[in-house]
Amino acid sequence: MDTSALVITDHLLDGRNLRQTARSLGLPPATVSAALARVERALATALLQKSGSGLMRTLDGERLRTAFQAMAAEVRLMFALGEGEAAPLLTFTALSRLQEVARKGSIRAAARELGIGQPQLTRQIAHAEEKIGATLLLRQHEGAVPTEAGLRAIAAARRIEDIWREASARSGERFRRQARAVRVGAVFPLGAESAIAGLLANLSARWRLRHPRQPLFITSMIAEELLNGVRRGLYDLVLLDLADLPEDLEGAELSRSPLVLVAAPETAERAGGALANLLLAAPLALPSARSGLRQIIDRLMESEAFAGWRSGMEPVEVDSIPVILRLVEEHGFVTFLPAASLPPDGGKFSTLPLPVVSAMPLKAAWPKARGDQRLIEQVLSLIRG
Repeated sequence: MDTSALVITDHLLDGRNLRQTARSLGLPPATVSAALARVERALATALLQKSGSGLMRTLDGERLRTAFQAMAAEVRLMFALGEGEAAPLLTFTALSRLQEVARKGSIRAAARELGIGQPQLTRQIAHAEEKIGATLLLRQHEGAVPTEAGLRAIAAARRIEDIWREASARSGERFRRQARAVRVGAVFPLGAESAIAGLLANLSARWRLRHPRQPLFITSMIAEELLNGVRRGLYDLVLLDLADLPEDLEGAELSRSPLVLVAAPETAERAGGALANLLLAAPLALPSARSGLRQIIDRLMESEAFAGWRSGMEPVEVDSIPVILRLVEEHGFVTFLPAASLPPDGGKFSTLPLPVVSAMPLKAAWPKARGDQRLIEQVLSLIRG
């Protein structure tokens, strides 16, 4: 499917016949007819039928009328078009690949993920920029960063994709314009017992009951990737384990859990249950600096209370809490974790309180002035229960 066909079909469904639409958009009648045929073939249904010298909407045309209004509005936003202007032809594949580059933050990484050559993907992005008439990505040494026009195009492409998915499902219920997929990003839960796992499970179950026709997608990754994703319009809202939010985001704190030192019972027993002995004798496993939890741990270790141990700390870095816990359980490592990530009795682990209070917050965050406030409030209310 393509952007031009969406706008043309929207004009036709608005009650204009083929020649009126062609004149209004400045296109040949054959182009208008071909665009409608592409859409009807993709949907496997007729949207219009002949009625005298004009066209009349079918039942499916009536059902999908608001869907095409919404998609055409997003196309016009993407290309900065007026109501009577024809949209350039840009395929859904091109829009999807633009989103993939934004998600990966690199044309090379996106090309590898898509299984195509980097030159081919570079040409496709350049073609999209030519059609839209704006630079969509800034190529920098560290990767590709969306411009304001790129953010606008990516957000519009997401909404078009969501609406098209719903329209092509051919449900018998009248399409509701607001029923689009909701995307939430979250830091990795620290285990099935963790507060994050509980919050996400509650959100998923409650969302299904409250919004059965509106899909919710939850993706987990480290804080740095979540920040990039929400800034690029890939998520409506993210859950972060950061002590301080960046200035371009606003948010709300959902929970807070004190950090504890975690060790296997036999490791703690060998150290006599003393914090000092554990930190000096046991190897340390920590998440990388790309995670919010590690930033909080680093602040803790830089405090005066840890001055005597800092020189001997050379942690193994692993961006997977389950792997870190296996290192603790089976190989004598120790780590810092929020107390709420473990069972109330510690489960298979021993926990030691720390000499200075430090806690991991969990915050919901979204871009300032760009978040859908109504949707954000819906998500937050279900998370909080």
